[in-house]
Amino acid sequence: MFNLLKTELLSRRGAILGWGIGLVLFGAMYIVVYPEMADQLAALSDISAYQAMGVEMSTFEGYLASAVVQYLAIILGVYGLITGTGTLAGEEDSGTLELLLATPLTRWQIVLIKALALAIVMFLILVIAGAGSAAILGATEIETEVTPQDLFVAILSAWPIVFLFTMFSLFLGAYLPSRRAAATVATVVFILAYFGESLSGMVNSLEPVRPFSPFYHFETGSALFTEGISPEGPLILSGVALLFLILAVLSFSRRDVTVGAWPWQRA
Repeated sequence: MFNLLKTELLSRRGAILGWGIGLVLFGAMYIVVYPEMADQLAALSDISAYQAMGVEMSTFEGYLASAVVQYLAIILGVYGLITGTGTLAGEEDSGTLELLLATPLTRWQIVLIKALALAIVMFLILVIAGAGSAAILGATEIETEVTPQDLFVAILSAWPIVFLFTMFSLFLGAYLPSRRAAATVATVVFILAYFGESLSGMVNSLEPVRPFSPFYHFETGSALFTEGISPEGPLILSGVALLFLILAVLSFSRRDVTVGAWPWQRA
């Protein structure tokens, strides 16, 4: 089991560095330009659409939470969809999954090891992104009560929602007949979850369905820095992610590993 975990992590070391450095540069861009655009950004806070979406631009704390932390989570969530659907479904499409099933490892062990590897990869990417963004914040002369340590912890708080979308796409890859089908469904759900949560903030009749979006439980306001991270949201997101992991294990245990076959077609 350890050898498979080691192989999974080593095969993604390039992605860890690439995505980590890319997110550092993304965060740096937003942090560095703030002093010159503070007045223009503050004017955006009066727009009702931004207020309904929970985007705060009037303070640097809200700007960091809404722009840096939220957008980093969205970008990494997209990578989670890509790598999640490619972990089982992609390997099946390429014909390499059969070789792995020939090893003494059981199916549930394979899914759990791959899920653990993905969780570690996402965490390491956020560590790099958080450390880099914190270092850049510390090097600037922006007057704020947000410390580099606060920003580092805030970026790490995106892990539960990224983990959720990764496990959701892993489940789709184990259940749907191909990676293309899994990627399509995962992308549609991701878009609906993000824009649906924003739209429900502007339409009162949609307010009851708002808690069903993962982004509803992801803190992206200035309270992230002024009041700290509430444990309720991360616990809910992590719990739902574990549920999808269990569904992935159950689906893969019943799956015929043949390209284009649905798991429930197995006799």
